[in-house]
Amino acid sequence: MIWKISKILGKSAYRGIKFAKNISRTADIIQSVGELIPDFSLFENFDEPYLQPVQPKIDQDEALIFVNGFLTENEIQPQDNHLFWRAVRKAGWRGSLYHLWWDASNPMNFVMSTSLLGVGLLLHWEAHEKKAKTVGLKYTYPMLSVLPEKKITIIGFSLGARIAYYTMQAWPHHDRRLKDIVLLGGAVRRGASKNWSEHVEKLSGKLVNIYNEEDLVLNFLFKTASLNRSPCGIKPIKEFHPKIENLNATHLIGSLGHGYTSYLPHLQRLLEQKLDWKNLR
Repeated sequence: MIWKISKILGKSAYRGIKFAKNISRTADIIQSVGELIPDFSLFENFDEPYLQPVQPKIDQDEALIFVNGFLTENEIQPQDNHLFWRAVRKAGWRGSLYHLWWDASNPMNFVMSTSLLGVGLLLHWEAHEKKAKTVGLKYTYPMLSVLPEKKITIIGFSLGARIAYYTMQAWPHHDRRLKDIVLLGGAVRRGASKNWSEHVEKLSGKLVNIYNEEDLVLNFLFKTASLNRSPCGIKPIKEFHPKIENLNATHLIGSLGHGYTSYLPHLQRLLEQKLDWKNLR
């Protein structure tokens, strides 16, 4: 069981599980590390997201917002994602760079939730699915609407892609600054019920859905929590629209793990296939 969870969540969660295993059962865990263990009644608690400037523009009056996924709330410094910033620069991005922080939980809280309650894994995931939706519907537009840049692009990974989708859904039609949205391993249902074609009309550019058919977390957590419905992070978006482009990255990433770092070695190449940033100069 530990092997399966470690394969899905990666090394940081695996170390946390080993830590929890070395502490005795529930009572001892509560006594030893009580303040680290989330109270399930507090799952609705919500720390408001905020936007953090990372790098100023070079010569392009556009903003790129990166929203990371599940278990990344500890990433609060720009250098935490320095490989991502480097990859988008290499792909030709010359505008400003921002990081949108949100209450995404962290590996230790996740491990403690899972160790204390058999269904804790799904409860923790579902709670943060709801948080991501709330961030996208209620918080992102007020934050992004005051940016000085003329155009805005959003790249979201996993539940961060869910935030990007709901940002697009809530974006008012009269504001034409939303340009491109890139979904990496998106935790959003891919079917017509999500009205993809309607929402992408708000974009002046395109929506690029980069998916990995072998993503273990999405194949297990998302599909289990959503009654076996598939997310766009493992299959193409079902609707056809000139502004929607699907890109299969399975042959590059495979089952290496669920983390945006799995995309990083290939991100420049993937972005260059669909977004002509270098010719915007």
